[in-house]
Amino acid sequence: MEYVRGSKNDLFFWPLEVKGRHSLAYNTQERLQKSQRGPLRVVHAPNHREFKGTKYLEAAILSLQEEGIEIELVLVQNLTNSEALKVYSTADVVFDQCLIGFHGYFALEAMALGKPVMCYIRKPSEYLLQAEQCPIINTHIDSLKEDLRLLVERRRDLPEIGLNSRRYVERYFSHEAFAERLRQAYRDLGIL
Repeated sequence: MEYVRGSKNDLFFWPLEVKGRHSLAYNTQERLQKSQRGPLRVVHAPNHREFKGTKYLEAAILSLQEEGIEIELVLVQNLTNSEALKVYSTADVVFDQCLIGFHGYFALEAMALGKPVMCYIRKPSEYLLQAEQCPIINTHIDSLKEDLRLLVERRRDLPEIGLNSRRYVERYFSHEAFAERLRQAYRDLGIL
């Protein structure tokens, strides 16, 4: 939309298989009990460190740790997909990026796993599908440290954010939801 004048950005291409490997393994009460133990576990896959702002995340977490805040960072790299999924399942929160201004496929995958996701969204009302329902925790390098501190303080809210994340992906990024958007795009173009 910003790059090609007159274009529409409402297809939101990235469909996900939300059944099977992404199914939620335990109920809300179990999620709450598990999320209250140990330091807040932030999981991040730094496949593009400069673009994702990995150094800002590392600095924010280190600073909070130096203040005595119980928080840890787990970097997921050089793992197979199945190994990475096991690590993601241990996250209290998944950090996508704090610079780019839009979420990636990794954020959707984490949401499908029922995880709260931190990500910088430059223009939520324009860039997100059903922005008012999207549970992504919008963060930026300027607010990252305080956003993390707030998550530690409001840790009890994370399981519900995770469940809402899963519901959001099921509703808007499942194969069925994407197929309906694609069908509507074809109708709008007069092809169907």
